[in-house]
Formats: sequence, structure tokens, C-alpha cells
Amino acid sequence: MTKGRPLTHSREKLLEKGIELFHQHGYHGTGLTTILEACQVSKGSFYNFFESKEAYAVAVIEFYQALEIDRWNQEFAQFEGNHFVKLRKSIEQMIEELDSCNENVGCLIANLSGEIGNASPELRQAIKRATEKVVGLMADDFLICQGEGSVRTDLPAALLAQMVWDCWQGALLRMKVEDSRRPLRQSLALLWEHILPPTSSHEFDSVITKD
Repeated sequence: MTKGRPLTHSREKLLEKGIELFHQHGYHGTGLTTILEACQVSKGSFYNFFESKEAYAVAVIEFYQALEIDRWNQEFAQFEGNHFVKLRKSIEQMIEELDSCNENVGCLIANLSGEIGNASPELRQAIKRATEKVVGLMADDFLICQGEGSVRTDLPAALLAQMVWDCWQGALLRMKVEDSRRPLRQSLALLWEHILPPTSSHEFDSVITKD
């Protein structure tokens, strides 16, 4: 099936290019013609791998998430400290890597989440699965943190994970509007220093009830 086919025409190469295109132009801004030209493939070759642009986008989302989870695990293993500290260091490094980019690309899943609300059910489900996967992994992390005593236990780990995800999405939107990574750093500091630690519930209550 692949004999004689250029290396750039492999399914993986097409998905890699899809990540780049959707980062730059979004889903609706990336037409099939743009995809074919960027990947340097004919329409027939493209349809050998994907039955439609929509199917291609679903595959790109799944491929991107697998790459990001693998990268996260490799980087996380390099840090020292308890689980809570290592989580913060990993996110800080993620923010610094965004700082080194020439464009405010942010997270592809977060970007597409804000764009495909009126798209097909298949795309919405792909984003939903990807989001649930991330939040589930975060909940597992917070369970470990609760066990080591670094994260509050008055709220379920799953609820904390959802809160952090929602906060991160808002910070990413502010990042784009303000053209700055400051919202990400502010959110990280607020979460890790005031909201997530065991004593944070009392401290936070005193802040929000103060006149």
C-alpha cells in the first residue's frame, strides 16, 4: 500500500501538518485545498487516509493529544519534589515554551473548543473526549496529591481537576486578548498557592468575604 509513496505522504506526516494548519488558521479557516497544498498530496491520496476533512480533524485532535500526553510524561519525570511541586514545575515549563513561540498558538484542543460549537457532532464529541481525557488525568494527579497531603481534601479530586481546566481555558483566552502569558502565570500562582493547598479553603473564604 505504501510502496513508492513519498515519506511526506504518510498518515503521520499529514496529521503533523494538520496540527500546524489548525493552530494557524483554525478548523473553519483551513479549507481542504489548503490542506492538500500544504501536505503536497492529491485529493485522491488524501482520501486514501481520511474520508473527509471532518474525519481528518478528528484524527488530528487524537494525534495531537497523544503527542502532548507523551511529552508531558517525559518532562514531568525530569523534575524533583513531591507530586504537587512537580505538577507546578511542569506547567511553568509549558508556559515558558509558549513564551518561546513566535505566535500565540496556545493549546490546540482549547483553540478548537472555542471554535467548533456549531460544528458537526463528530467534532464536538472528539473535543469532548479529549477534554475528558485531560481532566481525568488531572484528577488522578490530584488524588496522588491529596494522598501526600499537598492538596485539599474537602473537595473531590475530579471537581478540582475540572476547576483547574476551566480556569486554564479562561487564562488562555486572556492570553490571546492581552498578547501576554501573564494570565497563565497569575492563574497558576492563584491555584497552587491559595486554592489547591489544604489550608486554601479557609484563606480563600476570608478573601472573598472581606468587605
